[in-house]
Amino acid sequence: MAFRSRPPEPGPRPAAGGASPQASAGHPCGALGRAVARAFRGGKPEILILGPLCGESVVYLAGRGARVHVDPVDIPEPIPPRAQGETPPAAKPFALDHGTAAYDLVLAWEMLDFVPPDRLVEVGAEIVRVLRVGGQLFVFAHQKPPEDQAVPPRYRLLADDLIVREDSPGTPRRRYVHPNRDIERALAGLAVQGIQLQRNQMREILASKAGVG
Repeated sequence: MAFRSRPPEPGPRPAAGGASPQASAGHPCGALGRAVARAFRGGKPEILILGPLCGESVVYLAGRGARVHVDPVDIPEPIPPRAQGETPPAAKPFALDHGTAAYDLVLAWEMLDFVPPDRLVEVGAEIVRVLRVGGQLFVFAHQKPPEDQAVPPRYRLLADDLIVREDSPGTPRRRYVHPNRDIERALAGLAVQGIQLQRNQMREILASKAGVG
């Protein structure tokens, strides 16, 4: 799904990249602010949101002039086990239905937490593929396993660096806690700009696609 900008609604709205009148209701996220600011340097960026749709985030980014695409993502299942001496069952390949080098910014939120370890490299390669040279990836990832399985959440942007996490309707899925080294390995082709651990044990991961383009 792609979304274009529309005239802003009347009334106060959060200042881009700065303080927000709703700041007390949100979670400040400096890495996200840097990613969004860089994406808009070249004008009107192409932004891909991977995960459950949050309309307010789309409206916020599109209102700033971005072309926003949303993909709920069909998370791959673990590779089926094989019995000794048997040919392993075929696993459906994971692929994003987006062109190569199509996006300036990918917001994956907590998507990687729902990807099985044996499919992480495959998913990471697809994210790298759809990013343009100089494009960025921003993702949250858990540092500790949650007590219960969870439904993939959605995030509502209040400002460039201010977000609110919202529960989404749907079916709970198994979560995985991937070590930093495994995430960095899966994102081969991206330069990790920083991994910051929050007090709630969520990691903010910001990476950029290097190269000559």
